[in-house]
Amino acid sequence: MDTLRKVDRVLNTARVVLLVAIMIFTVGICTMNIVLRYLIKGVAALRPYPWVDELMRMGAIWIAFLAAGLGVKSGAHISLESFTEKYLPPKVTMILRKIALVIVLVTLAVLIYYGIKQSIKESRSFLQNIHISNAWFYSAIPVGCGYLFYDYLLILIFGKHPFANEAKEEPTSGSF
Repeated sequence: MDTLRKVDRVLNTARVVLLVAIMIFTVGICTMNIVLRYLIKGVAALRPYPWVDELMRMGAIWIAFLAAGLGVKSGAHISLESFTEKYLPPKVTMILRKIALVIVLVTLAVLIYYGIKQSIKESRSFLQNIHISNAWFYSAIPVGCGYLFYDYLLILIFGKHPFANEAKEEPTSGSF
């Protein structure tokens, strides 16, 4: 369990650091373009950059896919447990929960597979305004779904995420 805890800390720290870096970058380039668009007018060399919108879109996609796993870990996603616990016997609720987790894991595995395929396929096409491969857009799918798969697998094995309480105590994984 200690090894799994260390792996979880490394994965979670990498996810949070990447999320924070992407958010800082996205907010920074957005702010830069707003300043160039509205505050510095009339200077031909200082016009808003057309590629900023593309990078902001890419950042938003990465943020959504990476942050989804944090929601799973903390139990923030919507579930039907309150309904099933209220109207069904505990044993049926547990069976339905495990079936739902298996369906989620299979769906995530399919998304990871096709996300990798699409990332490879798009590696030779580029964004319109900047020479960055479209594969960077699509690679958010397998990376984010990989994190989700890991978190849901832990929930399936242990009944709940074994490190959910630790996420609240660590300063690196607090809300931002």
